[in-house]
Amino acid sequence: MPDKEAFDKEKDLQKNKAQLAYELRKRQHGIEEKPGLASKAAGASEIEKSAPAPKPAVNAPKFIAEHKVVSGDTLSGIALQYYKSAAKEKWMAIYEANKEVIGDNPGMIKVGQVLQIPELA
Repeated sequence: MPDKEAFDKEKDLQKNKAQLAYELRKRQHGIEEKPGLASKAAGASEIEKSAPAPKPAVNAPKFIAEHKVVSGDTLSGIALQYYKSAAKEKWMAIYEANKEVIGDNPGMIKVGQVLQIPELA
């Protein structure tokens, strides 16, 4: 089987990236691990491990799902999938909730990005 080793390495790399993204989201949302569980974030410094978790905002948005961007995805398509509507206010809600991940251009989502899908009011 050609490049099985490369495939396995890529799979491990993506798994590690996903774990690091998970750890970052936990810290951003003030979620603490259960006692006795060690952090799985590869490469996290001792300072990062000992830093207090930020307190969640009083009116922190709730998320209904996570979506990993695949080739061909658009914010309007993702909005259609989760909200059954591709209206601008729907995909803009996803963009606003993920601005730090996406950047300044909502039309430039990238394969592999993990987006939080916010609950709409």
